[in-house]
Amino acid sequence: MIRAGLAAALICVGLPLAEAKGTQDLAKVEAAFTPGDDIAGLIAGRIAKARKSVRMQAYLLTDRAIARALMAAARRGVEVEVIGDAAQHEAGGLPWLAALEKAGARVYLNTSHAASHNKIVIVDGGGAGATVITGSYNFTQAAQSRNAENVVVISGNRAITDRFVDNFELHRSQSIPWH
Repeated sequence: MIRAGLAAALICVGLPLAEAKGTQDLAKVEAAFTPGDDIAGLIAGRIAKARKSVRMQAYLLTDRAIARALMAAARRGVEVEVIGDAAQHEAGGLPWLAALEKAGARVYLNTSHAASHNKIVIVDGGGAGATVITGSYNFTQAAQSRNAENVVVISGNRAITDRFVDNFELHRSQSIPWH
């Protein structure tokens, strides 16, 4: 029963059935919601635990705690990459980009889509300990304090986390470096 549920979950994220059937690692899945849960703290905490890399796709990034966690990770030698939505950057929705770049993060703007609306954090992607955080949550104080938002945290399943890494790399290849 659990294997059938896992296969269904893997298919939902776009993995072919054959790949889902061959997957032995059960994903650990957690969910958090606002109002109520400290999603900004959850995200900053996961970033603080990064050992090798943090990749973020952000439609908006105004939350101070998350931005500071990214900067701290970059300063301690973690490879940090951020892809922001170009139109939101122009509108002021990504004010932390300069500070992130100064801290050592590689920053990109996606101009290839009407909206680069992905909201994803990948911690230590490409390895067995990878974690993906995704959901409706924009990385903003409003998302934490005023909106009804959600995140799902996925870890422990290489096939799923690799799909997110591959998607991130696709979007990075379609983005321009921010200066």
